[in-house]
Amino acid sequence: MSQSDSFQFQTKPSRSQEAFTNEPCRTEEEFLDQVTEKLAQTSPEKDMLTMKPCHCEEILKLVLSPLTQHCLVIGETTCAFYYLLEAAAASLDLSDNYMAFFYLRKASSLLGQPSAFSFWKKHKVKICQFEEATFCRLQSEVCFNMGQFTLAKKLARQGLRLLKRNFPWTWFGVLFQTFLEKYWHSCSMNQPPNNSSENKKKLAALQQQVHCLSLLWQLYNLEATASSRRFACLAALMQKNSAEEFANEAQVVSTYVALSQFSQNMGDRKKWLHCEQIAIQKSSLCWFSREGLFATAQLMQALAYTKLCLGHLDFSIKLGFQACEICRHLKKPALENLVLSVLFRSAFLKKKFDLCVHVLESQWELISQGHEVLSLACFYSACLDLLLYGKGLLCRPFEECLSFIQHYEHNRILTSQSNVMLGVHSSLAMWFAQDSQWSLFEHHFCKARQLVKRTNASLFGSHGFVRFLECHVLILQKMPEDAFMHIPLETHNQILKYFKEFFCRCVTCPVYHQWVSDLKASVMRYGTRESMSLTNIIRPFDTCLIGIWEEREFLEEDNSIEGNLRIQRFDRVANVEENKKEEETQECIC
Repeated sequence: MSQSDSFQFQTKPSRSQEAFTNEPCRTEEEFLDQVTEKLAQTSPEKDMLTMKPCHCEEILKLVLSPLTQHCLVIGETTCAFYYLLEAAAASLDLSDNYMAFFYLRKASSLLGQPSAFSFWKKHKVKICQFEEATFCRLQSEVCFNMGQFTLAKKLARQGLRLLKRNFPWTWFGVLFQTFLEKYWHSCSMNQPPNNSSENKKKLAALQQQVHCLSLLWQLYNLEATASSRRFACLAALMQKNSAEEFANEAQVVSTYVALSQFSQNMGDRKKWLHCEQIAIQKSSLCWFSREGLFATAQLMQALAYTKLCLGHLDFSIKLGFQACEICRHLKKPALENLVLSVLFRSAFLKKKFDLCVHVLESQWELISQGHEVLSLACFYSACLDLLLYGKGLLCRPFEECLSFIQHYEHNRILTSQSNVMLGVHSSLAMWFAQDSQWSLFEHHFCKARQLVKRTNASLFGSHGFVRFLECHVLILQKMPEDAFMHIPLETHNQILKYFKEFFCRCVTCPVYHQWVSDLKASVMRYGTRESMSLTNIIRPFDTCLIGIWEEREFLEEDNSIEGNLRIQRFDRVANVEENKKEEETQECIC
């Protein structure tokens, strides 16, 4: 089997580059109308979701694994190596990182390497350069999932080199390569295609390039340095160019969705919304293949994420349910877990705590068997939010949440996820402040303070930053003068600098801006600890929640609860009177 036919690659490109570029524009409303129409179809003959069921797991168990064993028995090591790569790719598609590692380890042993990820010995099996590049890319993805980020970066670079697409090492190389990608690449795309055979090989290589570059910008995005940011931006630009040259609708839509969320993380509002709009425009033919349906689900998740960040909470919840339905049909648990995380945050800010519990229960069913540390950390972070604000509702007890964090706190995957861990440690600090356990509060607050500089403008980063600012308000309100034993208290001006930093950094997450403005007003009003009286203070939690959660739709649904809003366990504070009349209030969009 030739390299151009390898790894379930579509040998028939859907359209020419010219036809793809001239795709008529369509609006977000038209896209969402089409999604609603497709999901409403009940006829099996017309339902695009049920017409294209997933058989990956069956193919892996009944075809690829037996073929691998057969080839190994008869001594066809080259074919066995190919089928092992296919099996590893299928396992990754099924979110089974352990089995992918198992197959790649077997493939590595065929090459005569002493360890799973070494490339310095001469290969015993004769393989083409494309297969070796694919081998590097698959190993890079497995290493990324296992928290081996340095090795993952090295393997992704090596895969690109084998695909004849070098990635620079120095800042000067980044500048030069950026210039080439912006100006020279647009000219080269207008060149006429080669013959059919060469064109298929080129498209196969482009597909692997897209995967390697996607891994690279994700890896560099984990590092909170200006240099890493430049490398991440270049990798994202190169991925976009490779995807457009690839000219596959689903691949381009997936790439622009990824670039959209990357731009949101970087705080680039204009590029964030622009990339999302391009993804919508390019998605017209994505309903005619499983790959296209998956890209549509990714786009739905991105739109739900965007509406949440902008403050359109009801719209975000609606899109989240639609995206979940598509993911379940496609059997994509990893993407469904992302959708549920967005759905929980929208329901939480909307103060629909019963829905929050339902979402968390669904999320637990997805992640409890896989033991993916990052997914579990996000889940327990959400449980802590519900414990703090959910008026007695809980999905998991606090002791379980704390035990998980204590056990996995130094896991290499979690230590790289500053955005998630900032929210976790800030929430734990707030919990211990409720019981005046100031030594434990200081322990987690100190860790949160170390993480805050390493976060970005993503939803998790902004959420963690808000929790961190709430901890500062709690310090001003409740903590005794001599409670901190190991770290000095920050001055009033230092605290205000954190608020300034939040508004500068988190420009792409305005859903929290009113919340933070209320917190800042509380700090400004009570500028020194001596001026703060615990008998007449307005609680920061109630002050924050009023600005975002008190919306007309919620008041209509649950008006009786609004007058009784209380954040339990915080004693010695005054009651906040609520207005129970139905009023129209706009969602917070700064």
